[in-house]
Amino acid sequence: MDGLLLKTLVTAGALVTPAAMLLGQSAFAAGLNQIDGVLIPQAFRAALSEGMNIPILLHFEKNNTVKDDQRIGHAVLLLDDNQLKIRQIILEDNEGGAQLTEATIKKLNALDNTAFDDKQRVVLADDAWLALNFRQLHLQLVVNESAMGTVFRERTSDIGASSVDSLSSSLNYNLGIYDNRSKTSEGFTSSYLSLNSVTALREHHVDVNGSVYGIGTSNQNSTLYKVMYERDFAGRRFAAGMLDSWNLQSLGPVTTINSSKIYGMSYGNRASSTVLDNTQSLTPIVAFFPAAGEVHLSRDGRLLSVQNFAMGNHEVDTGTLPYGIYDVQVEVVVNGQVINRRNQRVNKLYSPLHAAGAPVSWQYWGGLVRMNEWRSDNDRTSAAKDSYLAGASAAGNLQMLNWALSGYSLDSNQVGEGRVSVPVTEAVQLSTQTMVASDNSWSLINTVSATLPGGFSSLWANEEKTMIGNKLRQNDAHNRAIGGSLNLGVLTPQLGTLSVSYNDDRRNNSHYYNADYSQNLFSGRYGTLNLRVGVQRYNNNSNSSGGNTGKYVALDFSLPMGNWFSAGVSNQNGYTTANLAARKEIANGPIRTVGANVSRAISGDTNGDNRFNGGAYARFDTKYSAGTLNVSSSADGFVNTSLTANGSMGWQGRNIAASGQNEGNAGIIINTGLENEGMLTARVDGRVIKLTGKKNYLPLSPYGQYVVELMNNKNSVESFDIVTKRKTNLTLYPGNVAVIEPQIKQMVTVFGRIKAEDGTLLANANIKNHIGRTRTDEKGEFVMDVDKKFPVIDFTHSQGQTCEVELDLAKAQGAVWVGDVVCQGLRTYASNGQTGDRNEG
Repeated sequence: MDGLLLKTLVTAGALVTPAAMLLGQSAFAAGLNQIDGVLIPQAFRAALSEGMNIPILLHFEKNNTVKDDQRIGHAVLLLDDNQLKIRQIILEDNEGGAQLTEATIKKLNALDNTAFDDKQRVVLADDAWLALNFRQLHLQLVVNESAMGTVFRERTSDIGASSVDSLSSSLNYNLGIYDNRSKTSEGFTSSYLSLNSVTALREHHVDVNGSVYGIGTSNQNSTLYKVMYERDFAGRRFAAGMLDSWNLQSLGPVTTINSSKIYGMSYGNRASSTVLDNTQSLTPIVAFFPAAGEVHLSRDGRLLSVQNFAMGNHEVDTGTLPYGIYDVQVEVVVNGQVINRRNQRVNKLYSPLHAAGAPVSWQYWGGLVRMNEWRSDNDRTSAAKDSYLAGASAAGNLQMLNWALSGYSLDSNQVGEGRVSVPVTEAVQLSTQTMVASDNSWSLINTVSATLPGGFSSLWANEEKTMIGNKLRQNDAHNRAIGGSLNLGVLTPQLGTLSVSYNDDRRNNSHYYNADYSQNLFSGRYGTLNLRVGVQRYNNNSNSSGGNTGKYVALDFSLPMGNWFSAGVSNQNGYTTANLAARKEIANGPIRTVGANVSRAISGDTNGDNRFNGGAYARFDTKYSAGTLNVSSSADGFVNTSLTANGSMGWQGRNIAASGQNEGNAGIIINTGLENEGMLTARVDGRVIKLTGKKNYLPLSPYGQYVVELMNNKNSVESFDIVTKRKTNLTLYPGNVAVIEPQIKQMVTVFGRIKAEDGTLLANANIKNHIGRTRTDEKGEFVMDVDKKFPVIDFTHSQGQTCEVELDLAKAQGAVWVGDVVCQGLRTYASNGQTGDRNEG
């Protein structure tokens, strides 16, 4: 019995005192006690008297075996007055596992020297009790479904503190130059340079945005658009400075503030540092699992999702399901058997600014508005002036209804605005945006969108009517629009897609319509052929005969290796033109795309326009800049040239680097230290980026958590050993520029033959370098890996003499034969007998 008990204790992992490990015949002689039919030696009894930790396993009442039990913590057992008690329960974090109800957790935490009954149980409630298995030394928490809480998916989560503790800055630029000239005139040139600089210290940052126009001309001028301090952290956002209306507030609609500068501040809980998950259904789908299993979601007989869960109540992830209101079939599968099947409603509202189930977002804002001089369409004028602004915004969800409200005072005029969106049925959604003001201004915009049954068509329509009083600097408006698309390919694969839209500006008495049809004619190994046909007609007055109609038809050929070609005809301004266009995508190099197009009038009166026109363009993408160069001739005889370029720069301390991308105002500088044409690859959250040269800057979107992994580039002939910083986790706020300085060994495999100064071979000698060692053969030949940063081979022989060979590996890649090399410092090697016994590496 003692051997069986000791084996049980070791298997169960119980913590026992050193005395209990010395069980033997003397312990049995001292006297035995019995607990739950198990004979307990005196030494082990002493251990229980001091307290012993045993695991707690969660067990569902209806399960017949313990194989699906989950460990949820441990209990401290105590033997007091010959009675076994629970001194304390310690629950552990069980992320992703089963969740207990708050009532059950409270009762477990309240246990203090609680005795077991004669069945070795402690009853907590009708749906939960503790049962001791003393033979296997574990405690089971036996529950039924009502004692288990639900593991809900997080609707909101904070990204946490910044990973960059030092002062850093990012600078994005956008350059544009346009030139228009003809042979008979000098033409004109215009240009702009937009700069956006964000300087940050951890979560604090200052954002400066401005532009320079007419660079290098007598009309050069500059404009500062924004100088803003901002701290967006842990669900709260504060901004102050010279702002635009979007940065002042970003919750409810505010349509009456023009582009004037605003000196003010805002504060609220609409924070980018809190990630809102707006992809989940407003009505959660909860499934119970008596053991580990999976849930199947189906709609109209089509399987939409399969998800795995541990034992317990779990909310199913509806993030990948389509938006709308519809029923899905929920099947819970455990051990290959469907144990529950039911239908449940999915209610997913598309709201990019507010997550389903999240608390109401709010924001207070205000300041001084510097309003510019303004003239309305009916020649009403308003002088430039300064006016105070104060307001508040809020947004949220109420069941199926999504809403946003703003109220503010501007120029002694009280304004209220609202937006409401609600799905009427699974296929139809309505939204309304309104504005009312104390100067009798009002606005109403209604929109309806619908997806027709069968999934092959969609329709939308909206109408806006705005009437402005005597204070708001806005114009009256009355617009109507309707449109839709029809996927005829659902009816028969030989047909394509038809899109139609109609716009009517009733205030200005103008309207236009578009109709486009596209169809795939052929797809095969040699390419794809598509047909495009379109027509547009617009009128600028009530006289329909004064309208203008344009038509086109084109065939597009998409060929292998990034080639594209298009041929077609169009009719505009009363004459017909034949059009040809071609494009070539280039995988490598600074030029990524080249293209050209030509057009020629083939019928009709051109009214003095050129009958032949053409153009060419190239899109470039380099390490420091990306953009497009375009040259074309126009029908009026002018030659137009344009250049656009953009890029960004990151800085932190002594580190500064540039990039041809400017997709965000945060980033990473990676100091690889690579020479010449060395390349590495950085994988940033699945995105693969090529690294070349000593420094690389990767601009990234702020308020993000990133995993940066460094690895060898598959197209590089060189091999690198990334010793440190192979994988880095970062949290970046605006202006944060992190610096990653990995320790990289650039490996070259070296072949050669080594000699002493007098030409004798170092045969059978142990030689070494910075990263390893090898032994020469009887001819003094060797092969070894060398780090290019430390291209030195050392040799030390038994008499204490040393020598070294410094290799020239500056242009070496992969493997290199260095020929005969001399070990400087060793006059001769002949005296050693070339046995290798009297030298050391």
